[in-house]
Amino acid sequence: SRSSSRRTACWKNGFFLESADKSFILRITGQIQADYREYLNSRDRTDIDTFLLRRARFGLEGTVFKYYEFRFLPDFGQGQVLVQDAYLNIHYMDAFQFETGRFKQPFSYEQLIQDRYVPTLERSIIDQLVPERDLGAMLHGEEIFNNHLDYGVALSNGEINGNTVDTNNHKDFNGRVAVRPFNDDDASQWIRGIQVGVSGGFGIEQEAISPATLRMPDTVPFLNFNSTVRADGLRWRLCPEFVYFNGPFGFLAEYYHEEQEMRPSATGPGYKFLTNVPFNGYVLLASLLLTGETRTTYSEPISPLKPFDPHCPLQKPGAWELVGRVSRLDVGDVFNPGAAQLVNPAKNSNEAMEFTVGFNWYFNRWVRMQFNYEHDMFGQPVLLGSTAANLLNSQDSLFTRFQVIF
Repeated sequence: SRSSSRRTACWKNGFFLESADKSFILRITGQIQADYREYLNSRDRTDIDTFLLRRARFGLEGTVFKYYEFRFLPDFGQGQVLVQDAYLNIHYMDAFQFETGRFKQPFSYEQLIQDRYVPTLERSIIDQLVPERDLGAMLHGEEIFNNHLDYGVALSNGEINGNTVDTNNHKDFNGRVAVRPFNDDDASQWIRGIQVGVSGGFGIEQEAISPATLRMPDTVPFLNFNSTVRADGLRWRLCPEFVYFNGPFGFLAEYYHEEQEMRPSATGPGYKFLTNVPFNGYVLLASLLLTGETRTTYSEPISPLKPFDPHCPLQKPGAWELVGRVSRLDVGDVFNPGAAQLVNPAKNSNEAMEFTVGFNWYFNRWVRMQFNYEHDMFGQPVLLGSTAANLLNSQDSLFTRFQVIF
């Protein structure tokens, strides 16, 4: 590193440039996630065993004139280029910050975990329905009242799952509040790590239904809306959360409820039928660091007490972590007969549940390997191919990831 009265350039959990008064800071950040996916039921002709560059990101974060923060993060993974984050945050005080651009909406603790730190390879079955990243503006605050409260309220386009172009004039409102009531130095360690929160949002949607296909965390599709189905009316969401950390143990629980008004088609006989479709689901996730490390949130790196050294792997094994998860999603009235039908009942299921067990190996703060086994179950047979032999009640998968972050 090199220091002077004018500027500093050095490495501290990443490379950064910094002025002497810290009014100007530039950080370089990125991640590479190289995956292998294997599906164990050979009757599945839809999902293919494959190597995959899941994420390949190279971004810039910075502060200018002390109070103005920005982040620009494109992703080059999966054979496409997509700008994940591109926003400006005005940060004069922690309690009242203003953010505009493309950013994660204030909704769902699980979704707000940074992609590089998620304990499983993929998020749960309910995550595909939450707002994720969107273009808009947000008022938010973090670590308020001595790190007892976070909140965010956002106005956005209402497009999810990577969509960057607004297709209607309506906007969505999303908000979240999270409270850590016992986060005090004199509180018992057993209760200090409790956090409770709730997210909610609503908006009018008049566009093709999105997502049009619902998938398991391992990407196996279980429900495909008919190609003409249209969102045409109010969509609202509610997502209470409970999070707990105590030393090496972590736990996350979320419940998800959504209602969306839909029509089978924008024209013809199907237009006469307006159905309010409910979505109900949950996720339970637990993790345990086996090698003595601790955490207070899932959005933080794990620094092994003894970083891995191949010359003495028993004395310096890195950090080991066990993970378990169950998540479920039920979708309401989509198998209506005739012109009112939203989903073909002969090929799809409106109920799905998954169990995942995983092992994470942290070589050091920047390098991680992950191993996940997932068991998927469907409420009725799902067609994963073109013939009756491809109707499956379940699927199993093995996912592996090698990750480097900086």
